[in-house]
Amino acid sequence: MPVSQFPLFVASGTTLGMDQWIGGISRERDHPSKIFFNKSMKICPYISEPYRPKVPGPSLWLYSLRSFFVQTPIPDTQGRRVDLAPLPQRFDKRGVVHFVDTGRPECDRMRGQQIRPDLVVLCTGYKQSFPFLNMYNNGCDIPYPTPDCADVRQVWKRDDPTVGFIGFIRPSLGAIPPLAELQAQLWIAKLLSPQSIPRPLLPEDEKHYKLRVLSGARINYGLDHESYAYQLALDLDSAPGLLDILQLFRWRQAVQSLKLLIIWIFGAHINTKFRIIGPWKWDGAIEVLTSDEIWQTITRRPIIFGHLVVSIVPMAIFGPINLFVWLNARIEAFISSTCYEYLQTVRSQKYSSGDVCKES
Repeated sequence: MPVSQFPLFVASGTTLGMDQWIGGISRERDHPSKIFFNKSMKICPYISEPYRPKVPGPSLWLYSLRSFFVQTPIPDTQGRRVDLAPLPQRFDKRGVVHFVDTGRPECDRMRGQQIRPDLVVLCTGYKQSFPFLNMYNNGCDIPYPTPDCADVRQVWKRDDPTVGFIGFIRPSLGAIPPLAELQAQLWIAKLLSPQSIPRPLLPEDEKHYKLRVLSGARINYGLDHESYAYQLALDLDSAPGLLDILQLFRWRQAVQSLKLLIIWIFGAHINTKFRIIGPWKWDGAIEVLTSDEIWQTITRRPIIFGHLVVSIVPMAIFGPINLFVWLNARIEAFISSTCYEYLQTVRSQKYSSGDVCKES
């Protein structure tokens, strides 16, 4: 069992997800380096109900022993459930659906049942198409860029920022509209106030937020929501650091200041956090960020399997590693800069003394 799946097993007895006993990613695609989030946690009790251990045996004994000590809360579904099934293969003349034989547990459960659905919803996805942008009509005989050409933070093409594509990304976990707002902020800053972008927008930064895809994948614009939001904030110099938060501390508003610090540490990368400083600074950001609505996203998490396992333990593991890498990069940059300046000084002294090197 991978280390990343151990907390799931301890909390709920299954490694497919938190109390998710069916519908998990296949073993061929499952790997500790990939995280597949279940965005529909409220449906888990209904899809897992038929698959939890109920028959006496080793599985039930282990489940009972583990749940005696630790068990994530399981809502009572009152006998209601949602059946999972493989993809339909065909519908016969009577309207009965025949499923593809995948060999998975949900396939075994559907086998032998005659299901005549009242409604079929086809989730076929979509393709991004902009035929009106592919015409040579911009006065330079050069076609306008399309979303697949947006190589600067997935928003605009490097040599043509006049066309911006807002919201044409696919976060693995999270919503598109908040990211679209940050994209719009960066694009507007590029057009109207380029000097507000303090550093070059390097393509090398994509590895920090862009999801890795297999060759031939239909969707190649997936990204990590939190990492991408933070990268856009860094680009705008809108991401507050610890010193920025401490400078905002006010003894007369100690409770609000303490809440701000805790939300900065444990809270998600909501857009209001990136309105405290930077070119899009807003005076009401702190009041909104410390409101009950945001504060409750922290307080309603479980202490052990919320704050401890998800936040504190990863910080304790990756914090020192990141600090070591940061210090190593700083030392390496200092040594490189010092050596470069020394070589430049030696070279200038040689030239000033008439000791000119001959080219071979």
